Amino acid sequence: MSGEALAICNPPLQVELVSGPPPEWRQVTLRDVIALEYGRSLPDKSRQPGSVPVYGSNGVVGWHDEALVPSGGIIIGRKGTAGSVTVSPDPFWPIDTTYFVKARQNLDWDWLAATLHHARLNELNEATGVPGLNRDKAYLQPILLPPLDEQRRIAEVLRSVDEAIAANETLLDGVRSVKQGTMEEVLSGGFTEVRLETLLAETRYPMRSGPFGSALLKSELHPEGVPFLGIDNVHVERFVPVYRRFVSEEKYRELSRYTVYPGDVMVTIMGTVGRCCVVPPNVGTAISSKHVWTLTIDQSRYSPAWLAWQINHSRPVLEQLRGSAQGGIMSAISSGTLRDLMVPLPSPTEVREIEDLLLSFNAQIAVLEAERDQANTLKAALMSDLLSGRVRVPA
Repeated sequence: MSGEALAICNPPLQVELVSGPPPEWRQVTLRDVIALEYGRSLPDKSRQPGSVPVYGSNGVVGWHDEALVPSGGIIIGRKGTAGSVTVSPDPFWPIDTTYFVKARQNLDWDWLAATLHHARLNELNEATGVPGLNRDKAYLQPILLPPLDEQRRIAEVLRSVDEAIAANETLLDGVRSVKQGTMEEVLSGGFTEVRLETLLAETRYPMRSGPFGSALLKSELHPEGVPFLGIDNVHVERFVPVYRRFVSEEKYRELSRYTVYPGDVMVTIMGTVGRCCVVPPNVGTAISSKHVWTLTIDQSRYSPAWLAWQINHSRPVLEQLRGSAQGGIMSAISSGTLRDLMVPLPSPTEVREIEDLLLSFNAQIAVLEAERDQANTLKAALMSDLLSGRVRVPA
């Protein structure tokens, strides 16, 4: 285990490294220590406002005035999100897409929840349709069972890590909230509104999506070459530089009209429709796909980051996008919808000030997100070491 993994605990964890599982730890199966009981159906019409959470395989799905399980416990997904593990600190009602856990012996429940997460029950699905977790297969999963007092010490360490991660999430939520409020206040400045089309750069293809049909065949995608970007690269205000599909240099020259440039704004038009980000300066040579709109903005007049924020978060802009879709749900975004989008146009000086403000928030968020991701990675390593007995917490 790295020193970083130990340092995220508060206070920093003092441990003992061992070469293998301690002799007092027993190799058992889940069947030896727990029973998986079926949840009970509770129709939607029976769910009502109340104090008791109703759990499905993906978390809380409603509330009720009666608990099937009279104390807190662990819920495991049986259908749908099969193998998911959820902990309820309060009495709850698990529905029939879940199992709830009963202990066959005295166990620390926080240690047990961590052990069930680590058992990767979600990988046991063998269904060809709706994912499902077979109880008998789950029972065969091997685990290491420490003495109860050591279970409690392991659980205490993992709680400390979770508290550190939760503190980071609280900071993240705070910065995001301040950013949202600040940007909405900026939007209320009474700026003149213009059509987005008027802010496009004076290039041959300032707005593009494609290639379509026979212009690019699946057989022309390769494991290396020029990156072919799609919806998996475009997240909310974040470009993800993970490339899985490529075209040859020759094919790129043929499709060069779809080249993506630093500072372009990309908007998803399939999958999670309306997700938007700015292409970073280090993107290199790449082309976009038919699953996104790529817009080249006149950056002397407008900020790509400011536009991306509005498409992701601005209520007036989102109302326009949803208003163009049947039922108020964005199932696609047409070129006409984007061209006709009305956005506020500050003066060039105000545009720069707004962009600087927005980018300062984004920088704070990026640092906190990186810390969160690192903490989660280190937690996974720490959990593996503690639950395997490779690292022991002294009494």
